[in-house]
Amino acid sequence: MSDVDNNDDLISEDNSCALQLQDLEYMIQLREEELLEMKATVTKLAELQSKLDSQLIAIEHMQNIIGNHQQKEIGFLKREASMEDEMLQSIEGESAFYQLQKKLESNEIEINKQMRELKEAVELYHEISDLQKKNTELESALEMANLDNQFLKEELEELRNRQPFQFDNNDESNDGTAFEQ
Repeated sequence: MSDVDNNDDLISEDNSCALQLQDLEYMIQLREEELLEMKATVTKLAELQSKLDSQLIAIEHMQNIIGNHQQKEIGFLKREASMEDEMLQSIEGESAFYQLQKKLESNEIEINKQMRELKEAVELYHEISDLQKKNTELESALEMANLDNQFLKEELEELRNRQPFQFDNNDESNDGTAFEQ
């Protein structure tokens, strides 16, 4: 009876491990998809940052050219108003740059968090793999025990067939445990 219970326990544990493995594989797949999306976002942010840097360089270059032309052709008041506009645009560009930089930092933190979670999931996967190996070993041991039990039952049956039971008339239990010799 305990072998059947142990076998049921092992089957139940095996089913549980299989479900856990499926859950982990699903979680890993989701994390990998999220990681790919975040990597794409980081790449896009890097491109935007590079583009912004190029635009800032272009703006600085344009400011130099405009400043030179204004000094030659336009009076001091017109040049001052133009420079104020350029400075506002530069500040807006710089503000956009800092916002993108903050978003990049936030995404990097999230990627690091996802990587830690992915590492934990991989560790759990390895642990499940080890448990599955142990489960296989236990199933093998159970099978060997069942074979030993079957062999012992066959030997007992053979002994019973060779030697009939001797019942003791004085024994009220009459359990058939005494053998003829």
